[in-house]
Amino acid sequence: MPTRSAKSLTTEEIMQIALDLSGVGGVPADSGVHVRGDTVRRVFATIDCDVADLLMARVLRCDTVLTHHPEGPAMLNGWKLIALQIEQMVECGVPVARAEAAIQRRMQSVELNSHARNYARVVQAAQLLNVSLLNVHLPCDVITRRLIAEKMAPFNLPESRATVAEVIAALQEFPEQKLAATEPKVRLGAVERLAGRVAVGMAGYTNGGVDVLRAYFDAGVGTVLMMHFPEADLKEAREQKLAGNLIVTGHMASDSIGINVYLDELERRGLEVVRTGGIIATR
Repeated sequence: MPTRSAKSLTTEEIMQIALDLSGVGGVPADSGVHVRGDTVRRVFATIDCDVADLLMARVLRCDTVLTHHPEGPAMLNGWKLIALQIEQMVECGVPVARAEAAIQRRMQSVELNSHARNYARVVQAAQLLNVSLLNVHLPCDVITRRLIAEKMAPFNLPESRATVAEVIAALQEFPEQKLAATEPKVRLGAVERLAGRVAVGMAGYTNGGVDVLRAYFDAGVGTVLMMHFPEADLKEAREQKLAGNLIVTGHMASDSIGINVYLDELERRGLEVVRTGGIIATR
């Protein structure tokens, strides 16, 4: 994509860069340009956004706020992307009908909770402050999932006898994991167990919950990686004595992997980027 001689981009061009990097065709339901900006040179990048972040962006003389997690209509519609987890499960051997059934409970729960959210608050504040605003969720998560899956590929070779501890060690090779205050945690299973086949359950809006986890294990997956997993679901999984391993990789650390790839590309295009709001900067 050509850049302007003044080293500025529009918010739409900034969004397109994310789509190109990730291979996502078209702006997904959990992302969007909420307040347009025609001349962006300095970007305030954050994982989450509140009105205080908009004010900070003004103080720091940033032209736009680029947040990861959904704002505006993306808050209401992102739940539809949970269906992307069907393809991920099928790739790991889950029958398609079982995969479709496995996501239903999580989709219904997330849609119900999304309906009640104050989706317009931050967007309206950005309009009043005359600060352009966009959020890029799925594309960054797709990049994270791609990189983690590449890292996990050796563990999925037929001859692999790797343990869960070795999977965790590989995850911690990412600079974002090294620098994070959190570490990947084994929430089901144990570090000394064999990892078996490893599935990366990410880039489907949110975690799939117990039903998705069980579907992976029933298909012969030994270890599932997820960014986060709720306490209530973990309690249910333990009560059901699910036999596989669940590694929770850490939300901010995992999000930061894909976000940093994207922000690095914006910098290569000539934009100045301020990393804040929970992003784990690696340089």
